[in-house]
Amino acid sequence: LCFRSVNNFLMTGPKAYLTYSSSVAAGAHSGMEECKFQFGWERWNCPESALQLSTHNRLRSATRETSFVHAISSAGVMYTLTRNCSMGDFESCGCDDSRNGRVGGRGWVWGGCSDNVDFGERISKLFVDALETGHDTRALINLHNNEVGRLAVKATMKRACKCHGVSGSCSIQTCWLQLAEFREIGNYLKIKYDQAHKLEMDKRRMRAGNSADSRGATAETFHHVHATELVFLEDSPDYCTRNASLGHHGTEGRECLQTGKNLSQWEKRSCRRLCTECGLRVEERRTEVVASCNCKFHWCCTVRCEQCRQLVAKHFCTRRD
Repeated sequence: LCFRSVNNFLMTGPKAYLTYSSSVAAGAHSGMEECKFQFGWERWNCPESALQLSTHNRLRSATRETSFVHAISSAGVMYTLTRNCSMGDFESCGCDDSRNGRVGGRGWVWGGCSDNVDFGERISKLFVDALETGHDTRALINLHNNEVGRLAVKATMKRACKCHGVSGSCSIQTCWLQLAEFREIGNYLKIKYDQAHKLEMDKRRMRAGNSADSRGATAETFHHVHATELVFLEDSPDYCTRNASLGHHGTEGRECLQTGKNLSQWEKRSCRRLCTECGLRVEERRTEVVASCNCKFHWCCTVRCEQCRQLVAKHFCTRRD
């Protein structure tokens, strides 16, 4: 995530909330890093330009991919603000103890230090949603997908409990809610991406411009969309080929996987997906890797290793001769 994009992202927030700006920057960054992980072996691999392309007014698109970018960056900002709040980084916020003392279920009560997601949601909304200054369909789609990301943080929260009772009998438990690992939120939103819903707009009514008829057509379309469902407006371009103006690098030169331990079926098919189906060939390159090996423990207390050289085969997409 380029530094300029994060700065632009931050300057939209109210000055009173500048105290949270480093958390917002870190959250946006972690969201884009997760995006890179989730799309690591796909034709569109969440390039550096992804956040800028989804927020810059002149460049904005509303594809399935930008819907994911909005959701994961919004989730990243909310997640980081929530976590930093629970860690005591902000004077104005602390644990959510609003339910403490209530009976949650059989054998357990609410207590402890629940992560304050309401705080994270409120502040992230101020920063992230402020990017959408327009009132067109694209702005509404982006705001909707931002909310999908925030709802994902809530949907993946876990209940953690501590036992109480005589001699560890666990006759009663105190429980609280805590954030899931961010990877779990990424996995959750990747499924939402696969199931994303394309909005079919009434083109004739949309051409009415900013009129009530146009707004009515948009409102009708969103009426049938579920709050947790990612939505997009345009079909994705061909990510096989390079398009500098849209920030797509194409798949030429990309690494793919053919052999290796514990590869998923999706990873094993990456060479076909990135190279062969894009009209490229798979080229094997052998590179020398130096790694520690034959490590031995010496009393007391050091570990000594040898340096071993090993040839490793990697595969890349290259043009056919």
